Formats: sequence, C-alpha cells, structure tokens
Amino acid sequence: MKQILVLLTIGIFFSVSINAQKKERFLKSKIISGYPLEIKPIVKELGLSNLSYSNLETGIDSMKVVFGGLTQGKSNGYWISSYINNKFKTFSTVELLKNESSQFPTNVTDISYDNSSKKISVQLKHNTSTNEIQYLWLNGSMQKSKIATIINIEKTIEKEKIFPSVTVESLKSDNVSIKDFIGKYVVINWWATTCAPCIREMPGLNSLVEKYKSNPDVIFLAIAFDKKEEVKYFLNSKNFN
Repeated sequence: MKQILVLLTIGIFFSVSINAQKKERFLKSKIISGYPLEIKPIVKELGLSNLSYSNLETGIDSMKVVFGGLTQGKSNGYWISSYINNKFKTFSTVELLKNESSQFPTNVTDISYDNSSKKISVQLKHNTSTNEIQYLWLNGSMQKSKIATIINIEKTIEKEKIFPSVTVESLKSDNVSIKDFIGKYVVINWWATTCAPCIREMPGLNSLVEKYKSNPDVIFLAIAFDKKEEVKYFLNSKNFN
C-alpha cells in the first residue's frame, strides 16, 4: 500500500511540474501613454503619433529596453528601443501578429546590443484586454528566461567572402536576384520606412545614383524591411531613387 501511495505521489508531482512548465510565467509591464524624451526627434522625423510605452526588465544592469505602440500614417504598430549604460542606442518598429496559439498579438524580435555582432532576443505579447506587455527573454537556443542573454550573431556577410545568394521581390512584383549582377559593382542599402538614419542618408544615396546612372556596370539595390504596401505609401512622400 505504501508503494502505491509513493507511486501516486510521484505521478502527481510530475503532472504538476509538466503543467507548470506549459503555463509559462511571463514578465509583465503596463503600457502607459507617452514616450521617452530621447526618441522625440525620431517621432517628429517619422511622423509618429499616439505613442505609448512600457519598460521591460532585462536583468542586465547596463541595458534598458522600452517597448510601446505607435501610429504612422494610417497604420498602427509597435516600437522598441534600447539604452546601454543609460545612453540611448537603438529604435526600431516591431510587428506583433495573432496566431493559432495566441489570442493576442505576439512575436519574437531582436535588439542590437552594443554592435552588430551581438543581440538580445525577446518574445513579446500584447494583452489587449489588460493593456499589458507580457514577455520572456530568449537565449541562443531559443530557451525562455526572465533574464536577457547577450547572443553572438553569426555573420553571413563578411569582407572578402562570397556574397550569399539573395532573391527579393521588387515593387513591380518581379524577383531580383544577386546572381543577375555577377561581374558588376553592386551597392546594396538595407533600410526601413521607420528608420530615421536611413531617411537622412537618402539624399546622399540619390546623388550617388545620379552620378553613376550612365555606367551600366554599377547597380544600386535598396532592400526594405517592410511590406510592399508600406514602401509604396512611404515613396508617395519621399524621393528615394
């Protein structure tokens, strides 16, 4: 009888442990109206409105992360920024989407840490019923934690190495492949409609395009981290050649 009781106790213990693991205990942060003063120039330059924010605890003394919502034009979205040693470092937009496993918008996003060779990853969920952000940090193996992990980024593009095969969709809906330009000089610009530094450098890039427009061996490609509709909307008011 004692053996049966012991087995039942062990079975109950493992059942409770498994269920506890399934119900992840997210960190939570309340969203409030407004935004940090440091991003005011970006808000003005990108024409953002209806901003809200919340502070995310990283568990790293030298790093602070702020997340919130925004409106740009006719679209609502999210943004995230980082501070290292109390100095503002990065600002980028984030897309959260509903899926089959969650009734609330959710996604995993990366945050650059100090330089392009390191990052921090976080899983975010916006509980729209409570207006809370629920989040957990991820390590290099995508395991979840309440403390952020600084992850080394494996670089796929390095000096003096063959450029990886890349194919993207153009605004005309045809595909553009790097392989199409073998033997030519290719200038590639990665950008986003919500990237303030990207927008500031556009006049300079336009000047380069104008300078080399008669040279068939020089090709310019601008690859955007946005949906096609968002890029078209952006180009209605900004000149980017």
